[in-house]
Amino acid sequence: MSTSDVLAIVAATVVAMLIAGLAVVLIALTRALRDFRASITAFQSEALELLDEARASVSDAAIEIDRVERLVTSAEKVGDAKRALATPVVKAMAFGTGVSRATRKLREPEPPARSRRRSAS
Repeated sequence: MSTSDVLAIVAATVVAMLIAGLAVVLIALTRALRDFRASITAFQSEALELLDEARASVSDAAIEIDRVERLVTSAEKVGDAKRALATPVVKAMAFGTGVSRATRKLREPEPPARSRRRSAS
């Protein structure tokens, strides 16, 4: 065996060890990629479920906003109607009260006059 034969055997051994090391690294990388792919698939399914729930929530919120908007519009209309009717109604009630008091005073006999004496205390 010559020196070149020994160097060839050592080089072949080193190359074989490097190939074995690369094979181990590739196997580990393959496992990591499979785990990563499984995680991405799980994440994707959960994300899709969450997006579906979010869409439903947004739809429900839009319906509720429309309902609240209708309620606010109705309340504004009632407030406007109240303001429009309040002044004439109050005036009519005041007029009615005044007429009622006047007729009551006209129907009642006049009370006797009171004497205004001060008592000395």
